[in-house]
Amino acid sequence: MHHIGRGPSRRSFLGLGLAAAGATTLSLAGCGTSGSPGSASVTPQGNVPLKMSAYGSNVRQQKLQRVFELYAKKHGGTVGLQLLSNEAYAQKLATEIAGGAAADVLALFQNIVAQYATKNALAPLDRYSAKVLDLSPLDKEASSGGVIGGKRVALPLGDNAYGVIWDRSALTGLGLSVPEPGQTWDQFISFANDVRKKSGGRLYGTMDDSTDFNGFEIFVRQRGKELYKDGKLGFSKADMQAWFEIWADLRKSGAAPPGDLTVQTSTGGFGNSLLVTGKVPNFFIYPNVLSSFQALTKNELAVSTMPMPSASNSGHFVRASNWVAVNARSSHPADAVALVDFMLNDEQAASVLQAEFAAPPNLELRRTITYGKSDRLFVDYVELVAKEFARPVPPLDEEFPSGSPQVMTAFVTTSQGIATGQQSIAAGTDGFFSQAEGYLS
Repeated sequence: MHHIGRGPSRRSFLGLGLAAAGATTLSLAGCGTSGSPGSASVTPQGNVPLKMSAYGSNVRQQKLQRVFELYAKKHGGTVGLQLLSNEAYAQKLATEIAGGAAADVLALFQNIVAQYATKNALAPLDRYSAKVLDLSPLDKEASSGGVIGGKRVALPLGDNAYGVIWDRSALTGLGLSVPEPGQTWDQFISFANDVRKKSGGRLYGTMDDSTDFNGFEIFVRQRGKELYKDGKLGFSKADMQAWFEIWADLRKSGAAPPGDLTVQTSTGGFGNSLLVTGKVPNFFIYPNVLSSFQALTKNELAVSTMPMPSASNSGHFVRASNWVAVNARSSHPADAVALVDFMLNDEQAASVLQAEFAAPPNLELRRTITYGKSDRLFVDYVELVAKEFARPVPPLDEEFPSGSPQVMTAFVTTSQGIATGQQSIAAGTDGFFSQAEGYLS
């Protein structure tokens, strides 16, 4: 892991306060894509038409368009953008890649990078010199996941680290402070029960995170394992039962909300979350969405780590949830790579994008950007995790094997059934393992 020397210390981090965004479809003029990259030049031609497909909001659309304007001024040509909602993007991309009509540059969710890499849909990037694509400013560990089958096929658009968003104002009103990064599970459980008592039952002490597969992944890593190993489940039934028992005990004590309330509020967006509606003081999530939560509440928010056995056994890691790749059938692969390099390494581009895709992956530029309060706190959190807690993580093809989307769905269904009392922890775990093993076979 490339440590960031200027990152905040664990104790100073929580002194950084935080005071008190709809999808669209856009299609701009761009080139069609076809060709044979094997014989293509590794030197950009410049002044060619390119197109990028991406997902996200109106804000992302505006920022990408500005970046593409800057690129066109420097390199000539045009860059068209096709931007869809998160929900529509995956299916649209699959259709376009299958039909040979995908854009030159592709934004990718982390769980589909390996899928397209194994189908040879993504162009290898290591063939380009540092003059075309400079990888030296990127966090080596965070970007390593984009190496699939020995070939680098994707790069991070932004670095991220799992965590817990806390309502600092609500805790202050109870005479409590936001838990420091590195809080143990025992400390967390005691704290959650203390919140419940001090609020006179007005607040639950924590959300019920038992249904969150991302949180469970951190927990499994804390036990020295991974979600998957050699394409099969990498954890035991005992690991899964231990996770569910933590949250069952918190529900039983009243520190976590009843399961039916958790399930009811699991849809409807952040505005429907128990954090925003003032029922719990926290939310477990990748905190690049911190600014979205802050926009929904006047209370001051903060972010800290997930509970852990110890700082040396945190389970945490730093890696992108948003990736970028070049279409293997692009007519202008070298120019597409140059556009990727511009997005990652140009100072003006980085200043426009800021933390739109999470913490800027260029560590040098990350330090020069002036962020809003929400993004500043998030970026500082990522740097803190990188400096004090992060451990190596498997490449994307190992973390997301074939069948993993179905496994995640089965986990959510199982955990909701357990939380609402429809099945016991033992029965739910047995049923999950039977389903998961079938999906991964």
